[in-house]
Amino acid sequence: MHRTRPRSSRRRTGRAVAALVALALAAVAVVALVRFDAVDRFRERVAPQPSPGCVADDPTSEGCLTPAALALHDRAVAEFGDRLRGTTCWSAHEWNPSSDHPQGRACDFFPTRAGTFPEGAELEAGWAVANWLREHAEELDVRYVIWQGRIWYRSAFLADEDGWGRPYNGGGVYDPSDATGGHFDHVHVSVRR
Repeated sequence: MHRTRPRSSRRRTGRAVAALVALALAAVAVVALVRFDAVDRFRERVAPQPSPGCVADDPTSEGCLTPAALALHDRAVAEFGDRLRGTTCWSAHEWNPSSDHPQGRACDFFPTRAGTFPEGAELEAGWAVANWLREHAEELDVRYVIWQGRIWYRSAFLADEDGWGRPYNGGGVYDPSDATGGHFDHVHVSVRR
């Protein structure tokens, strides 16, 4: 004699199978998203997209900026101009030709005089700029920020040390203990393109 399971038991089994299939699909989607995000972050860190070029006049020099660098400069000056002693973007950087400055992809925001270590309101202004750049990194196309002997990458794989970037070693070009070389007197920001 053939026994059939009650209809309610078959419905519960069907629902359980559907729930398991939905969970499996969700897990696959999460893994794919994380994997593609990791690949994108890696690509951005080691090989950023090519720049459209230095095509816009730099308001801080006789040089030029990329459109992303000019947009970042204008937004930062509008936000913090009254708290900054100076801003520079394009520079030939003969001592460091691999810098983003001669490519028109970087700006430096000085809350204090060049060559000095900021204190009080100037130090607070520098942190305000640096944190604002991090908070708006995606929309401003920020690649990295250097401030107070720390470097923060938008696409970093490793978690920040102590909550703000990693120690900056000067890249073999700059003295990281110097006010300018360690980026204590200015906030450096580079854009991806």
